[in-house]
Amino acid sequence: MKSRGAALRVWLVALACAGGLSACRDNGLPDRNLPLDQAQNREGTYPVYEPATQSPALTMGGRHWISSQREETIPAHVLVAVGTSGGTQLFARRGEEAPYSTLYAQVSETRWTPYLRLN
Repeated sequence: MKSRGAALRVWLVALACAGGLSACRDNGLPDRNLPLDQAQNREGTYPVYEPATQSPALTMGGRHWISSQREETIPAHVLVAVGTSGGTQLFARRGEEAPYSTLYAQVSETRWTPYLRLN
């Protein structure tokens, strides 16, 4: 019985070592296997956050709103004007009352940019 347990432990250790070594290999992804000196000194970017810095936050009803940087197709009759902020006319879904979950700015007849509530 002892030899079976010892053999199992040897296999587990070997499996753990193989897994650890495979994690260290070059995975072929661009910018993922940089030399240490380049990796330590390169500037990091966060593309998810960058669009948020391109459009100013709007304030309406004591709340702050930021553009989601995407457009949605919504029939105009579904939305109703609820106010203006920073020269942008804002709309909410018909029947929804403040505090609104999402506001919209018109881009074209049926295209709208959603503004998401920050607080």
